[in-house]
Amino acid sequence: MTKFLFAKNKIGFTDGTTLKKPESSSPDYMSWMRCDAMIKGWLTTAMEKTIRSRVKYANTSTEIWSDILERFRKENAPRAYELRQQIAVTRQEGAFVSAYFTKLRSLWDEAESVQPTPHYSCSGCSCSIRKRLTEH
Repeated sequence: MTKFLFAKNKIGFTDGTTLKKPESSSPDYMSWMRCDAMIKGWLTTAMEKTIRSRVKYANTSTEIWSDILERFRKENAPRAYELRQQIAVTRQEGAFVSAYFTKLRSLWDEAESVQPTPHYSCSGCSCSIRKRLTEH
């Protein structure tokens, strides 16, 4: 979602860094409100129903964005453990190598986003990649 908002030049809108809500008497107020409504629509459309129901009373896209960050930006040790377990039991089981790798890669990426792995450079290799290969 961050990449999408960045591409649409709206990330500063949601995090409040560049486009703060103008006063209701400002000539920019209605334009800001229309843009905010559009972004709220983008955000809520991209969410699962259970998450959407928790942010439906937010007044602005900034409030929705803050709530999302509060819920999902934190390191999540239980989810990281769950993902490591899924990685450990994932098998190719007759799937194409590309499908198997894609499944593993998505698990690795999610695990990295939940609990980032320190990256080291030693002798020209990346230890985090080596760790992934030896874990599985």
